[in-house]
Amino acid sequence: MIDLPSKKMKEGKKMKSYSIPDLLVGQTYYPRSMARKYQYGEINYATKRDDIYLSEGYEAFAIRFNGSRWATVAVKVGE
Repeated sequence: MIDLPSKKMKEGKKMKSYSIPDLLVGQTYYPRSMARKYQYGEINYATKRDDIYLSEGYEAFAIRFNGSRWATVAVKVGE
């Protein structure tokens, strides 16, 4: 375990929190499928999919990349 020096936050300051869709937008999506090998691009929209059930610790998100292409990705949540 790494022991990092702790910095105390000034009163009144809050840490910014991010949602998973916020973190996905702006990332580059590279498909794992050989059939879609060259269909990659920057993610410009992401939303959670509640209709897909994954194993515990994962959530499904629909992403739009290259303007009009869609894909579903699994994101590991928690530790």
